[in-house]
Amino acid sequence: MEQLIIIGAGPVGAGAARHAARAGMAPLVIAPHEGERANHTVWSSHYDQGRLTHRSARNVTLARYALEAMNNYRSIEAESGIDFYTACGTLSLSPEPNGFSYTKQRPDIEAALGFTYADYLPEQLHGHFPVLSTGLPYYGMYDAAPSGYINPRRMVAAQLACAERNGARRSDAIVSRLNAQDGYVEVTTQAGATHRAEQVIVAAGAYSGIYGLLPRPEPHTIKGETVTLGEVSAATAQACAAQSMPSMMVDCRGDIIEDAYLVPPVQYPDGKYYFKLGSNSIHDPFFDNSTDLRNWIATGEYTATHDAQVRLLKQLFAGVEWLGFHSLPCVITRTPSRVPEMPRLHPRVSALVGCNGSLAKSGDTIGRLLIEQLNG
Repeated sequence: MEQLIIIGAGPVGAGAARHAARAGMAPLVIAPHEGERANHTVWSSHYDQGRLTHRSARNVTLARYALEAMNNYRSIEAESGIDFYTACGTLSLSPEPNGFSYTKQRPDIEAALGFTYADYLPEQLHGHFPVLSTGLPYYGMYDAAPSGYINPRRMVAAQLACAERNGARRSDAIVSRLNAQDGYVEVTTQAGATHRAEQVIVAAGAYSGIYGLLPRPEPHTIKGETVTLGEVSAATAQACAAQSMPSMMVDCRGDIIEDAYLVPPVQYPDGKYYFKLGSNSIHDPFFDNSTDLRNWIATGEYTATHDAQVRLLKQLFAGVEWLGFHSLPCVITRTPSRVPEMPRLHPRVSALVGCNGSLAKSGDTIGRLLIEQLNG
């Protein structure tokens, strides 16, 4: 019998595996490797090259989670030999001063984390951040390093490498059923393999609930989002990096999209360089079954949101020469509170429910908390 099985190997599951292995628990991590999107059974938003990491958050607790994780990045890189972190800062833009959606608790966050944002008037933005267009109708608020961005694929690989170095094991499978008993938890995969464990952590994102892996229901919604990649030349990407271009959050006010986020141009597996921009949209779909979710990820309609995101990219970076644009799906889970829930759903089963689109950066911290919950 296993001491611990972790279902899911995204930022949280991989983070939990790292901390469990460090504690001598030798966890078994069950999760599929990334496959082709058109033929996927499960899909994850960490199948990506760029996600924001920053101290800005909806409350002080989440800001602390993020800072702890950022403070661990370099040691994870050193132990694993896999780099994934760029500390270039994060710039928030809003059409109103002090109107930034992610920093409504700014004074409390600054006091708790011991830093101060830098503020910029609209006419100051281009001078401090030359890649931006002139005359943008936004106020700026800058969160310097350690904020920036991560490569989530590489971060997960680094976390798992650290975990495996300390005794964790990986099973390339998809869990189809979880049966919690008094003395153990039985975990069954789609291929028919069965495992038993003293404890189980469910960290399978949107698939935790939609595949029935939670011993009891936990309120959350599953939402699709569209991400647009804007291709640029290697020279443009290098120029942005030379200028220490920050990652960005934009409180845009449009008829279609809002609350956009943006990662500076990075190289993707196809060898090309892309800006990445995502946002909430009036066209975002919601899902309550796995068939509809799979179909949307594989062949969904992204055009309406894509066009609005392209317009925002061109507004923000008027001097950039664009080589093309295309869109991809992303899936997030939301809780009613808009903060992550870590319920103890059974004496032997814990779960993370609801990353709310903002926890990839804090996966290592959330993983630690889940392991401490098991041992508490």
